[in-house]
Amino acid sequence: MGTFLRRPSSRLFIAVSLVLIGIKLLFDTYPGDFPGRDQAQAFTWTLMGSIVTVGFLGLLADRAAGLPDPFADWSREREGLRWSISLGGLYGCVTIAMFVWHPVSSPLGNGGWDHMALPWSIPFYAFGAIFLEYMLRLGALCIPFWLIHVVILRRHLRLAVFWTLGAIVALYEIWPYMAPEIQAHRWGAAAADLIAPLYLSNVVEAGLLLRYGWFAPIVFRLAFYLIWHIVFGGFAAPFFAS
Repeated sequence: MGTFLRRPSSRLFIAVSLVLIGIKLLFDTYPGDFPGRDQAQAFTWTLMGSIVTVGFLGLLADRAAGLPDPFADWSREREGLRWSISLGGLYGCVTIAMFVWHPVSSPLGNGGWDHMALPWSIPFYAFGAIFLEYMLRLGALCIPFWLIHVVILRRHLRLAVFWTLGAIVALYEIWPYMAPEIQAHRWGAAAADLIAPLYLSNVVEAGLLLRYGWFAPIVFRLAFYLIWHIVFGGFAAPFFAS
């Protein structure tokens, strides 16, 4: 246990998990009403325990598979933070441009105003970013990568396995858009989703994990949510909300 705690990434994982739990406590104990209370209550403590457990198992799988350990190399970490913040911010700006140009085709999908109002948007989207990355990158990507690459293939075909899994996991966020198109046999529209920013951003997150470790995708998503949901969502409603 002492060896585990001496690693900077172990302490980082504990800190990030405590942020997740702290925000959940805020949602549960705040005496007044706030936007999104129903959504917050949907994240039960059982679900919280499950996602932190998945994240922890993903952390162990990440290490066993030899993926980069966050903050083990400060030079690499600084570079990773720069790339994660820059690319996440860029994706946020691209998403804003998509919404301004044509709201129906944006990730909001319905032309409505689905952003949460400030100041509750700050803890709400921070919670969402951590939760989603624990589930997608640490859980759905790192664990199967370790199982296939290390256990089954005995450390062969590393990049082929990683990128195949990364591409599959990246389907999670676009599947609600692709499924109706596939069902309606609109194959061109379904294929176009694979080159849309929503899908490509998830592929980029896989690349950040491969190059810089599991914390980089969280930073990417936090930067994206800051630009798209918190800043734009918090201040642009008078101009765009119907």
